[in-house]
Amino acid sequence: MVKKLESIVYHVQRTFFIAVMTFMLLVLSLHVIMRFAFNNPIIWTDEVITMMQGTLAFAGIGYCFHKKQHTELSLVYDKVPRPVQWLFDLASNGIMLFCTCYMIKYSWKFTLKKNIQMNTIPWMKQSWIYCFITVGFILAACYILLRLIEVFRCINKELRERG
Repeated sequence: MVKKLESIVYHVQRTFFIAVMTFMLLVLSLHVIMRFAFNNPIIWTDEVITMMQGTLAFAGIGYCFHKKQHTELSLVYDKVPRPVQWLFDLASNGIMLFCTCYMIKYSWKFTLKKNIQMNTIPWMKQSWIYCFITVGFILAACYILLRLIEVFRCINKELRERG
C-alpha cells in the first residue's frame, strides 16, 4: 500500500516536472522568436520563467529524497557496521524531518505574504507559484517519513532474526 502510494506520487511529480520544463522551453523559445524575429518581446516571460525555476527547485526536494539522490556522507556511512548505519539513518532522517516540518510552516507563511500581483501579469498572484515551496517540503517530509519507517522495519527484521 505504501509503495503503491509512493509510486503514484512519484509519477505525478515526474509528470509535473516534464510539463513545467516543456512549458518553460516553449515560452522561452517563443520569447526569443518574438524578440529577435519580430522585435516585439513578450514582457511577462522573464518573470514567469524565473518563478518557475524556483518552483522546480523546491518541488524537486521530495523527488531527490525519493530517488535517494540527496546529500549524504557515504564516505563514513559505508564503512561502519549496520547497527551504526541505523543510528545514522535514524538521527539524520529525524533531524531532516524536523527541519522539513519547520520549513513547511514558515514556507506557508511566506507564501501567504506573497499573495500580491506579479509585475507583468496583473491577474496572477505570486503565491500561486510560491505555494510549490510548501508542496516541495510536504513531499520531502513524506519521503523522509517513509525512509524512517523503512529503517524501523529493517531494525525490527534484524532483531527478530537474531532473537
